[in-house]
Amino acid sequence: MSILFENRYYTDNKMLSEYVHKVLCKRIYFMGAVFAPIAFIMAGITMMKKDYIFTAVFGVCLFIIIFTILVTPPLTIRQLKENNKRLLNGKNHEAVIQFGDNIKITQGTFSLTMEYNQILKIYELKHSYVLMFAKSSGIILDPAGFTTGDLNTFKEFIRTKVA
Repeated sequence: MSILFENRYYTDNKMLSEYVHKVLCKRIYFMGAVFAPIAFIMAGITMMKKDYIFTAVFGVCLFIIIFTILVTPPLTIRQLKENNKRLLNGKNHEAVIQFGDNIKITQGTFSLTMEYNQILKIYELKHSYVLMFAKSSGIILDPAGFTTGDLNTFKEFIRTKVA
């Protein structure tokens, strides 16, 4: 197997935070933006009508929505770090992602091989480039971490493989 592209990097907090906020928690933010104003408005309407039971219900809903929006991203980041630490025996190994006939990911003793047709969505972010292969799982690449090939050529390559 000849390697067409290789990406190497050490996971940092910027990449992980961006991945969580802009990819994994994107739907939570969207749902919160839709339902929080509705709960707020309904709490106000029921309060004006002096229906305090429904005011309390909508108030609790609003609290749960806002609490979820604020707490989920930090908990997700912490969980990802803990899983990564457990997977790599507490060490921060360099991630090596190689693209050839298939995608090979190596980090410490962990190794995974994937096919291109498993990629469902691509996210181009400020500090990372993400290839999603499941709703909540993706391959994070460092845009500056290409040791073989470069990001612009890789973008064209991956789009032809995924399409």
